[in-house]
Amino acid sequence: MSAALMFGFVALILIGVPIAFAMGLASLLAIIAHGGLPFSLLAQRALVGADSYSLLAIPFFILAGNLMNYGGITSRLIEFANAVVGRFRGGLAQTTVLSTMLFSGISGSAVADATALGKVLIPAMKKQGYSAPFAGALMAASSVNGPIIPPSIPMVIYGLSVGKGVSIAALFLGGVVPGLLLGLSLMGMAYYISVKRNYPVFEQVPWRAIPRRAMPALWAIMMPVIILAGVTGGIFTVTESAAVAVLYAAFIGLVVYRELKIQDLVPILVQTALDSALVMFIIALASGFGYLMAISGLPRDIAAWISSVSTNPHVILLLINILLLIVGCFMEAIAAMLILIPVLIPIVQAAGIDLIHFGLIMVFNLMLGLLTPPVGILLYICANFAEIKLEDEIVAVIPFLVMGLIILFLITYVPMLVLWLPNLVLG
Repeated sequence: MSAALMFGFVALILIGVPIAFAMGLASLLAIIAHGGLPFSLLAQRALVGADSYSLLAIPFFILAGNLMNYGGITSRLIEFANAVVGRFRGGLAQTTVLSTMLFSGISGSAVADATALGKVLIPAMKKQGYSAPFAGALMAASSVNGPIIPPSIPMVIYGLSVGKGVSIAALFLGGVVPGLLLGLSLMGMAYYISVKRNYPVFEQVPWRAIPRRAMPALWAIMMPVIILAGVTGGIFTVTESAAVAVLYAAFIGLVVYRELKIQDLVPILVQTALDSALVMFIIALASGFGYLMAISGLPRDIAAWISSVSTNPHVILLLINILLLIVGCFMEAIAAMLILIPVLIPIVQAAGIDLIHFGLIMVFNLMLGLLTPPVGILLYICANFAEIKLEDEIVAVIPFLVMGLIILFLITYVPMLVLWLPNLVLG
């Protein structure tokens, strides 16, 4: 059965079948090959996989991000970021990275970051004299931080998939330092390239004017602080925090910034429904796929193979990282997590690796897959905004991808970069 399941899945992916349908059709093929399982099993497991109160956090976080995007947050965050870093060589490039770091604390989605900020910042960089491939590549690489700096939809899915013993609050806190390291490393690379190519300083805002620029953006910047403080302080659960984020985003857009109109709510809700349906459809069909994979014994066989290579945690993490980097080139991150978590968690636990630490490694690694062809969705989004060929952007993104790989190496082999903040706050 495992052969039919994996062969069918890989074959369907290679011919371009969307990931959710590939999992569903491969599951049907495996049920037929087994002969003793009812077809109703797939529908039953799909309903079980999607029927979770905790999964309500996903549509709520998506809705909060959409509300903030419509509510005028983008321009205010860009203005604040520019006031802080626009004074340096390649100032608009620095502003791009810092803006995405700030927006990441609101959206929880790399695609949302690239879409909301890319359509503003990429044309602006081109107008300032930056090369179009550089502008698109920097925007794509910066958007990787969306699911790393909390809140994060992939972290919610990881926490729910692993279950007992994994705190989503700890995962959120664990993403802060890696997200900051990634942002700072991208800013360093952008500065180096800007100096080398003589890209301009954007705007030298006097230091005394920064607080005035910060005030309009302060309401938006407070959103991730409220979420983290509420979850880690036990005031509300992760699901409840997502609902609080929606109310806060609506309040900012309607009352504070007054750029969100009542008539905007219908398209916002429609877009949220479409985005949520896509994620939940993948989760539902991945549940049946994962169940069949589990009863086929494939996870046990893979775990035995990796254990036969080495029992050293450092070697095991290296092998898993290589596997995830390859998978990330061909598979959407959420689907990859839902398929691989049941396979990898027993291996990780046997090696004595902390599950919070591993969760950040997995999320960070698979987010880098958004920058690698052929699936890398961020490349397509930003190449479209930059009006360039995909192959030109792929070449330009290599230096930024290297920085991401360096940070991945650091968080893999220096666990305290991930665990320091959760241990400090949660004990």
